[in-house]
Amino acid sequence: MFKLKLMMTGAWKVFTSMSLGLALLCLVIVLSIIGTFYVGIFTSPWFLTTSALLTINLLACTCRRLATLLKNRRNFPAALEQEGKYRCLELANCSPERAVKEAGAELRRLGFRLRVQSVQQGTMISGSKNGWAVLGSPLLHLAMVFVIAGSVVGGVFGQEKYYEVAVPGKALLSHDGYPFDLNIKKFHVDTYEDGTAKQYTSHIEVLSANQKALEKTVSVNNPLQYQGVKVYQTAFGYHLQGAVREENRSVDFDVEEGDPIFLGGPAKLELAVQWPRYYVFSNGVPFTMGIAELGEPINILSQEIVFTKRTTYTGLQVKKDPGLPLIWAGFILFLLALPMRLYVRSNQIWLLLSASTTGTEVRLAARHRIKGKEQEDLILEKLSGITWEERALQS
Repeated sequence: MFKLKLMMTGAWKVFTSMSLGLALLCLVIVLSIIGTFYVGIFTSPWFLTTSALLTINLLACTCRRLATLLKNRRNFPAALEQEGKYRCLELANCSPERAVKEAGAELRRLGFRLRVQSVQQGTMISGSKNGWAVLGSPLLHLAMVFVIAGSVVGGVFGQEKYYEVAVPGKALLSHDGYPFDLNIKKFHVDTYEDGTAKQYTSHIEVLSANQKALEKTVSVNNPLQYQGVKVYQTAFGYHLQGAVREENRSVDFDVEEGDPIFLGGPAKLELAVQWPRYYVFSNGVPFTMGIAELGEPINILSQEIVFTKRTTYTGLQVKKDPGLPLIWAGFILFLLALPMRLYVRSNQIWLLLSASTTGTEVRLAARHRIKGKEQEDLILEKLSGITWEERALQS
């Protein structure tokens, strides 16, 4: 049992180590840089394991930090017991009850929230201002946990696939695990004066259980978003169907416009089409060219080529990232916590009031910025004013 407890204590120290956290963070950064050239790294065991260990480290550090904050809140402040850490004032002929009342009133006037408790040495007043600011550091850790966890969830459970869909036609996304299908009704291309594409748009119906759930026009930079899935307009093109005939033989083809059609033969002919123009190459050298029409045969040496159908297709990139809400939550939490950590400081002040042979002894300790020093002086000045005799004031 003792060995098990010792092992658990050692493991806790390792996982709450800042050195381990920095090492893991550097490793994640290096792997992310590699991922800019090789996307598969983000789903590799190396990246996922490192991210999981970093998440555990951040959670452990956050828990340790919160535990320390709670412990400091409950325990007697060490600063009130260490010589040189506190300031002392002797109030002659003043009861502890009156001193507690006057000190509490002054602290409230200065904007402190008070907690008065009886301790073995007397009465302790704990005052805090901007106490919530101590949560800045734990919340920053938690924000990183959300971002890393979201990245891991997206890498493991996310989906991404490219679809080329004939217009009109259907994309059966449900066969790949997505929650709906798409029906492409129309496709439109806006062009510049020189004929180049300016914008291209797909008119899409979302089908859930073969029922129309939504209709949306999707264009470049204007994706469809539905049930956690995003559909992006990324490309378009044309498919050509036809046949190559030679004596008693006929071979059908279905190619994307621009891709070569190998005709073969001794001349090693290739046919490329940029509708309606076609180009024939022999051993990579231009051989002939012309204008093609659907259903009209083109005779090239002993072969006959016929284009029977030209179909428009739209290229859609479909993405599902279940980790995205976690990432957004992490960024929002980061934006909230960063100002708390950098620009807001919590002020804490403690007064221990004990009965003495001549009246009341006051010990004052604080944790604050420079401005808090002025507040200490104001409190001591207020307390010294309630008696005729001030015995000592030490820094």
